Amino acid sequence: MITLAAFDVDGTLRDRDYLPESTRAALLRLKEKGVSLAICTGRSEFELASLREELEIDWAVSCNGSHLGYRGETVAGTPFPRELIQAWLATAEANGHEMLLYAADSIYLNRADAPRFRQAQSEIGFLEPTVLSSEARASIPDIYQCIVFCEADEQAGYTALSDGELYVHRWRPWAVDFNPRGMNKAVGLKRLLEHLNVAPEQAAAFGDGLNDLEMMKLVGHAIVMGNGCDELKRFATFVTKPLHEDGIAHAVAHLERMKAI
Repeated sequence: MITLAAFDVDGTLRDRDYLPESTRAALLRLKEKGVSLAICTGRSEFELASLREELEIDWAVSCNGSHLGYRGETVAGTPFPRELIQAWLATAEANGHEMLLYAADSIYLNRADAPRFRQAQSEIGFLEPTVLSSEARASIPDIYQCIVFCEADEQAGYTALSDGELYVHRWRPWAVDFNPRGMNKAVGLKRLLEHLNVAPEQAAAFGDGLNDLEMMKLVGHAIVMGNGCDELKRFATFVTKPLHEDGIAHAVAHLERMKAI
């Protein structure tokens, strides 16, 4: 039986500001059946607050697994070494790259002139970040994820500065996510499952993109949205309808028919 369900956000729970009413009803049905809910996303805890509160979801695995929060408070996390962040900021400055830094309760942008960030903001939505002043760079809080707006042949200038393995997820030809020490959604979700004493076989994951791949391999029930990428669908235990065709509700109904919840 499923006792925890984890949901990617973009392309799974919502499409920008569109969140189907059928999804709200399906999440409520899961909660009524005793299933704990979690968000599992590449976005930051800060960006999730309004959605998490709106859907009354307690748990959030954010920053591609690097941060675990309960009702907005940090439970566990794996931040970057501070000296690495400072080195990356210097590299971005030298190369004219835009960089987003995700803390638990804020997002920072390294420069005010940021056309690529503005393009990404218009395409997928970002909350407005705080632009880092020269003075503030020395005292930024723990950082759990970094987005560098650079081409693929430029990212080695950042990865070479890290002593440990990085989780790298390129989501645009000109934008790449970095997370620390091999983190990914599966690592963060496993941390939550262990915290709640839930076996992976008792968990379901819902997603649509390649950064959901590791968590699909972890759980007993891998639900891929109909609008998801073909590579991810190869690892699905069930491919549901697209988000705009009540995909979450369709999947929950399928799990009910299977008596998995």
